[in-house]
Amino acid sequence: MAHDFIAGIDIGGTKIAVAVAAASGEIFARYSVVTDAAIPPETVMGGLLEKLERMAEANEGRLVAIGIGCPGPLDRERGLVLAPPNMPRSWWQFPLRAYVEERTGLTVVVENDANAAALGEHLYGAGRGHKDLVYLTISTGIGGGIIADHRLVHRVGEAGHVTVRPEGARCGCGARGCLEAECSGTSIARRAQEYLLAGGASSLHSVHPVTARAVIEAVREGDELACAVWRETIELLAIGISSIIAVLAPESVILGGGVSAGAGELLFGPLRQELKERVRIVPLNSVEIVPAALGTESGLYGALALVSQRAGKD
Repeated sequence: MAHDFIAGIDIGGTKIAVAVAAASGEIFARYSVVTDAAIPPETVMGGLLEKLERMAEANEGRLVAIGIGCPGPLDRERGLVLAPPNMPRSWWQFPLRAYVEERTGLTVVVENDANAAALGEHLYGAGRGHKDLVYLTISTGIGGGIIADHRLVHRVGEAGHVTVRPEGARCGCGARGCLEAECSGTSIARRAQEYLLAGGASSLHSVHPVTARAVIEAVREGDELACAVWRETIELLAIGISSIIAVLAPESVILGGGVSAGAGELLFGPLRQELKERVRIVPLNSVEIVPAALGTESGLYGALALVSQRAGKD
């Protein structure tokens, strides 16, 4: 007898990951591709849906529902991708849910990718046991999701667009000095490049292109320019997170995404110390600042959780 599988699709500005899983969240197969701006979303999604069907068949099963996490802003009611700053413009106004439903005939749930990741960490990761938490993903961009009283909170706003430097860099959203514009992986690399162009001595002069990962490795080697960029990143990140803590007073702030996973304690140690200096209205010892337990797969597990939870099978 064929097994009933759910599928998760985690769409990001750098890569798109998919998985086939049991309703419990146990993953049987996974796959990922680089997000290519030159390939239309119809072509990308069509290929991934075919891959998911083959993965299900290879595990003697069939797909029954699909959960999708995608960068916002989204029109959740219509499953429409609006204008995500970190996605190729070909994805803007793409009717994601309608396309997948028409191709598969299955139940499809579409959610903001950071919201999905928050749900994934709450159900399967570092947020288990907490009723109130904030999840932040630090990757190509910065997004956030909120769990309050064990429920995912839906709002129009984006945590990545809290202002941390009023006269800072222009963000993809159009504003200046957003958390995303200053502390995302892309922004860390940009600021390092600006320091290099200003004449700073650094081992990063021999790195092409300069990436957040390269900056982190240079910090570990004691490179002065990289360390200056990193200290600035920690300070700006703490400004944003302290504002979020002051408003929401969560039990836990969970940091995920490629930058968080790659930096590890190089990020969390200094960040916790900086937050001690900035958070006053909420007792900081009541707020955990922790890495995502699911690593870079928080969003993928969250996409699966969207449909497993809807079916009442969690």
